[in-house]
Amino acid sequence: MAISYREENFVVIELGSYTTKATIDTTDINRLPTAVIRTRAGILKQDISALPVSSDSEIVEKQNGIHVNDVSEKGEAPEASVKAEEEDEEDIDANDEQEGNELSYVFGSALETAEEGTISQTVDIISGGFVSDWDVMSAFLRHIITKELGVRISSNFSPILFSVPPLWPKTDLESLTQIAFEELNAPNILIVEQPLLAMYGNNAATGLVVDFGHTATTVTAILDSSIQWSCIAQSEIAGAAVTERLHQLLQEDRALCAEFGGEGVPMEFTVALKESGLCKIQLLPVGDDNDSGSGAQPELAFQGKKYRVKADVLDKAARILITPDDGKNVGVASLMKQAVLGCETEKRAALWESIHVVGGSSRVDGLKDCLQMELERSVLPSSNIYANSQTREIKFGSLPDYFSGWRGRDYWAGFLGACIVAKIALNDSKHNISRSEYNESGPSVVHTKSF
Repeated sequence: MAISYREENFVVIELGSYTTKATIDTTDINRLPTAVIRTRAGILKQDISALPVSSDSEIVEKQNGIHVNDVSEKGEAPEASVKAEEEDEEDIDANDEQEGNELSYVFGSALETAEEGTISQTVDIISGGFVSDWDVMSAFLRHIITKELGVRISSNFSPILFSVPPLWPKTDLESLTQIAFEELNAPNILIVEQPLLAMYGNNAATGLVVDFGHTATTVTAILDSSIQWSCIAQSEIAGAAVTERLHQLLQEDRALCAEFGGEGVPMEFTVALKESGLCKIQLLPVGDDNDSGSGAQPELAFQGKKYRVKADVLDKAARILITPDDGKNVGVASLMKQAVLGCETEKRAALWESIHVVGGSSRVDGLKDCLQMELERSVLPSSNIYANSQTREIKFGSLPDYFSGWRGRDYWAGFLGACIVAKIALNDSKHNISRSEYNESGPSVVHTKSF
């Protein structure tokens, strides 16, 4: 008989290229994520004691290929971990660490507040939608489970739902499964693709999901809750490209560069400007007749001083999400048409009438309206005479109003969908993978279960 777990112990983790969101307790799915942490690691090559450890951060070390706070299946733990657990429930005391560590990883607030010179290298754990280093990913997930969510690995009774990008190969899914059972000691898990979860969050089963991420924009066609794997289109024009384009435009502003002492605009200012929400796609042509045109100069406070930036610069940088200007990448409308044309003819109209825009980079003001104008121009027929299979209307999906806690956060629809699926599937043996099944079949068992 299958073991039933309590919903307050359910864990949901959405792995993103820029941020990873996680929560524990899906009893009330109107709650926002418990933790939103940058998907980045700092690597130390010096004595770990050089970096102070706070109660809300973690430094994970590896010695002889084993994390120092690992606990084996038999409940036996390395000496350093046992001592740390007795003192502060699996918190690591920097003074008790052993010498001769190969690599030390630091995440979260410890990385953000690390002293200059203590970090030898920073690593984006997920780049282009794929994991760059699975050792770092393992340490990162341990940090989320133990430090962000407060789960004890030695007595883990928290089933985990992982939300992952749609193009992960089978080997990556197997690696994640192995980490979940062998490193996190999870009782059971479920791995679901992010576009499908975004559809569920918006209460839909058929549609076109456009995910504006950090290093990639991915378009996925879904029919009757089934991902059309041959109809996934991807572009490298995403949030990181907006940052690069914005930095280039700011460097061309001589007046702004002069305010920084003539040494050019620092990248830190560019990132702060992009994340401030001032980047906006203008629906009207940017010019003198538009109140928000080149004459308007929004202000940004940076390091105690206010700086003015031209609105047309903010528009040009953000607009590449819809229409790239590099001459190499196609626009997102072309990606969407590519995905739709791969589906059956009679299903295409339903896709255009159910478009779901998600992802952190979709928060740019005016993006959805600009995308709708572009699609109406390039997709809808110019004549009033329609064929039966032709698209007559472009519609966008959104979060249902009864999810009041998520109001105004359509870009997080995938995480809401993950919480909904977790409530349904984490106690259902038809969908989840149990520890006993993993012990019998190994990591490849992940390919036998889905939702």
